[in-house]
Amino acid sequence: MLYWLFIPIAGLIISGVNILCETAEIWYIFVATFASIAAVLIIDALTATLVRWLLPKKWFGLNAKIYDASKKKCKFYEKLGIKKWKDKIPELGSLTGFRKNKILDPKNNEFIERFIIESHYGIGVHFIGMIFGFLIIFIFPLNYWYCFGLPVGIVNFVYNLLSFMILRYNLPKLKTLHKYNLRHAVKKPEEKIEEQRSA
Repeated sequence: MLYWLFIPIAGLIISGVNILCETAEIWYIFVATFASIAAVLIIDALTATLVRWLLPKKWFGLNAKIYDASKKKCKFYEKLGIKKWKDKIPELGSLTGFRKNKILDPKNNEFIERFIIESHYGIGVHFIGMIFGFLIIFIFPLNYWYCFGLPVGIVNFVYNLLSFMILRYNLPKLKTLHKYNLRHAVKKPEEKIEEQRSA
């Protein structure tokens, strides 16, 4: 709840700072701030659509390693306290029909593979969202870029970064689980044969 509530709070903070600095008339400040917030949400939605439906699927395939976080990077995320706050960040996978907040079927590799691929897409969406969100700087006259576009772009950057880090942090565990399931699946027929021989 606080995650979503902070968006209008950030808008009020940005507006308040601009009012104190007298960057423009009060009505213009509120319009420009909240119009920028609405615009950046639209930009995020458009970039998500671009990544999910227009870019080549092979870029997000099961074996794509570009999305993996190294052990060093995972430790860095842990120093940022990711274990404490990662479950408090809303997961928007339901928009594409696949939620990534829980591993519902850990022994089913088809499910794990879909989970990994959707995580790859999610990482791509949030990475591009971090960059393209700053396009809102150009919505209003450029002499106001640091008043509205920049602070709203920074808030959007942080929001995307949180989800980006969570997805990357979870990927190594998913891929380890996937490899474990593959080994387990290979061993099963052999185990059955041994059981039959010993019976």
